Amino acid sequence: MLDVLIKYFVYATKGYITKTQLIKFLYLADLYAVKWTGNQLTELDWYYYNFGPWHEDIDAALDKMNGKEISIETEGGTTLVKLGTKAENIDDLPLATSQKLVLDNIRREWAGSGQGKMTQLLNYVYNTAPMFEVKDKHKPEEKVRLNLQAEREKLISELD
Repeated sequence: MLDVLIKYFVYATKGYITKTQLIKFLYLADLYAVKWTGNQLTELDWYYYNFGPWHEDIDAALDKMNGKEISIETEGGTTLVKLGTKAENIDDLPLATSQKLVLDNIRREWAGSGQGKMTQLLNYVYNTAPMFEVKDKHKPEEKVRLNLQAEREKLISELD
């Protein structure tokens, strides 16, 4: 599912997405899935690492697709994830309509260029319940597992 989600976000943004944005979008996709269904879309064990949510499988998936479905380029210190020569049609990706709606909401809310948009995205991500639990208690170079269920628990407590 990780490959499918990467393709979705890259294709939906027409290849105008940074690697940082993509990682945050993937995190939000899993976080929202847990929040509303109790289950992640991917099988990633998310970590707080180098100031944000991260997992090494994302880099492996990007490397595997680079030069095919996607193209990774660095411009001025920013890593961009663009459409590759073998990019597929977004409508052919195996996603349920409900999943596409969630993913598209993430894209609509947070996609775009400019430092303002990125700052808003980072502030939002860093204030989600899993990140809030660990960011001030651990050093950025520590690799600490994130508890995505904390977001669901926060929702349930707010509804009670």
